[in-house]
Amino acid sequence: MEFKKIQLTKQNTLTVVYKNADSDTITMVGANIVHKDLKRAFRDLVPHLVLLTEQRECVNNSLQSLKNQDVLDDKSVYRRYSVMEVSLGEKEVEVSMSGTRILDRGDVVGIDSPKLNVEEDEHYEHLDDLSLAIDNLKYETKQYIEQKKWGLKEGTLNFGEAGDPFKDVKPGDVPVAKIPAPKGKGAGSRPVKSRNGKKEKAKVA
Repeated sequence: MEFKKIQLTKQNTLTVVYKNADSDTITMVGANIVHKDLKRAFRDLVPHLVLLTEQRECVNNSLQSLKNQDVLDDKSVYRRYSVMEVSLGEKEVEVSMSGTRILDRGDVVGIDSPKLNVEEDEHYEHLDDLSLAIDNLKYETKQYIEQKKWGLKEGTLNFGEAGDPFKDVKPGDVPVAKIPAPKGKGAGSRPVKSRNGKKEKAKVA
């Protein structure tokens, strides 16, 4: 399986273009929500997108300091940036990323990284880390396609094992409701007071 494109949709499903063992190009449009591990694999590429596109957050910040930012912090790169698509060139060596950035005014703009060779690009010093992140994304994508590793799985009911509740019911039969008799002393009667104040038992029909 040689990947050409891995895209996370707005509905949190996955669209993948890849070549199979016969070199046929396959486009898979997933209908299931992606697993949290796959979303994390996309998120791990965010610091690289920031550095490769020379955003303001990369000033005085190393790759490690960007990776260590708290995802819950409003100023975190993980809150402002997202990677939505990874494109891979021949033999999965050439890589480019597409994502978004949220501006201070609230608008969302698209960002595309330059295409680089993850084996020998001389302008980016974090090739090993980027290559590992891409490999992790490809692994989780294969899990999504081949192992059905999804965020939400539709449950199935095996009606064959449940049996037939109407198996012994014949046409025209009227179900009989069985009501258990009251338990305890004095069941079927209740005490009432007579006019002289003495207690008597009154039968309950």
